[in-house]
Amino acid sequence: MKSTPKFPPVVVLLLLVTAGCTVFPDAEPSRVLDPQPEMPTASGSEPQSWTLNVARPDTDPMRDSTRVLVRTESGQLQVHPSANWIAATPDLLRLLLVRHLRDTDRLAQVSSGAAGLDRTLALDLRQFELAEIPDGLQARIGLEARLYDSSSGKLLGRRLFQQRAPVDSIEPVRVNTGFETALAELIPDLADWVTAQ
Repeated sequence: MKSTPKFPPVVVLLLLVTAGCTVFPDAEPSRVLDPQPEMPTASGSEPQSWTLNVARPDTDPMRDSTRVLVRTESGQLQVHPSANWIAATPDLLRLLLVRHLRDTDRLAQVSSGAAGLDRTLALDLRQFELAEIPDGLQARIGLEARLYDSSSGKLLGRRLFQQRAPVDSIEPVRVNTGFETALAELIPDLADWVTAQ
């Protein structure tokens, strides 16, 4: 007579939990957020003669993704259940900055990841998240910028940038609007700083 196989209690619990997952309603379909901040298209000054390489921003693994992060009032990070960015946040930030620098004709040449240009902009992306605050929600972006001479490696300037913007609700379209507002302030400020160095 064959004996009935016995499973450890942990395996039984996992099987029950997996089977029970079907009773929950399906999650909302994820929406792709593509922030298009309104920014000036002219710098109002003569373009600089030097060229710039914008390196891909450094960041931690949590932010190096398309996930929309939400920081609770208790300081915990969560992931928005029904929204994602169109690109990983470092790539999204670099793309918006490069486009703005080109559109405003500030420099002789701007590239992302190209070698042999006069200067290199290194960015450390420290915040790109939706934050719960006592009276609502807030889009938060924070980064450190360092400008180097590409040939010598000499540091030409360093600055911290932070931008906040109110967000009406957790709805994806409202989140996107809040980040557009924050980016519309931060990107031109960063471009002004870079070209003034």
